[in-house]
Amino acid sequence: MQTNQRHGASATVYHLNQREPNPRTTEATSTLSAPLVFVTGASRSGTTMLARMLGAHSQILTFNELHFFGSLWDPHDDSRKLSARDLAELAAILLARQTNGLWGGSPTDVERAWGRRLVSQLPDRDCTPAALFAATLRRLAEDASRTYACEQTPRNIFYARRLLELYPNARIVHIVRDPRAVLASQKNRWRLRQLGAHHLPMSEMLRNRVNYHPLTMGKLWARATEEALRLDGHPRFTILRFEDLAANAEEGARHLCRFLGLKYESGMLEIPRWGSSNLTHDSGHKGVAPEAVGQWREHLSRGEIRLCERINQLLMQRFNYPLEHGGDQDGLSTLTSLISYPLHVAGVVALNPVRAWIQLRAMVRAKAVGHRAQGAES
Repeated sequence: MQTNQRHGASATVYHLNQREPNPRTTEATSTLSAPLVFVTGASRSGTTMLARMLGAHSQILTFNELHFFGSLWDPHDDSRKLSARDLAELAAILLARQTNGLWGGSPTDVERAWGRRLVSQLPDRDCTPAALFAATLRRLAEDASRTYACEQTPRNIFYARRLLELYPNARIVHIVRDPRAVLASQKNRWRLRQLGAHHLPMSEMLRNRVNYHPLTMGKLWARATEEALRLDGHPRFTILRFEDLAANAEEGARHLCRFLGLKYESGMLEIPRWGSSNLTHDSGHKGVAPEAVGQWREHLSRGEIRLCERINQLLMQRFNYPLEHGGDQDGLSTLTSLISYPLHVAGVVALNPVRAWIQLRAMVRAKAVGHRAQGAES
């Protein structure tokens, strides 16, 4: 296993292992019982930083954002049957995304051959998309001599309840960040290439610029946070604040280890600062960047701040984020954002219709499932 610097600090090239499967794990134990960790949060909340902290542990292999759920398979669609060929292609896509990143292109012939071999080794009961996902991650983690496989697609929070049902040994770590900081990071996300993330395509930077709007980003933060709060108290779900990690990274790392039943390792704090929308990408600096807290004041207008606070006032208070403007209803400062909203929506639909639909469907379904679960509990 070796690092591929073309695709960023966390991308990895795998020497594909051709060993035979372990009978103990493929026959006696269902693949769905694999030890998985999902890092979730509103986009730009610090999921990458948190995943790197976990991946620095000797027992955890952190994966890229694989965008499997919702994009390649809907975990609520239990009726969908896939052939062995289709399952092998899914495994090859997962491997390609882990090796070359989300924009790295289609799987190679070698990756497709690896996928076919993996599927041929699965028992019949595990020839499902859910089990295929777990089997792929588990195999790569085992080949790297790691126990846990950690996946970090932020929007998996909208599938979290279902993932906890599907994978009995999975754990979910959700990170919450001040929504104003999330807006500032989203606003500047299109500048990532200028800050050193040269592996990102220009088309993605254009989509990032069009995707940003304070109203949309504020509501997305609210929906992700509401979904996390619905699962708060679940024994395999935990919530961390970005600001707490920045203030005391060691305590945050120790909490993660207790949650996963692992021994704390100091190397978890030596993570690269790579991926920020507001800091230059310099792999020479290590650790959590405390200066990232509060930078949103330099990047957001008064109207953006007021709009964000108006949308998220109650949730912000719940997480002890003080309001800059006390929740006042000054409409003039937010007028520009409100007027530009229809143009923003048109741009998103034109440039990113598939992702927008996947995100919308995931949020709507998660809200419906959450309401049903709360009704059953009451």
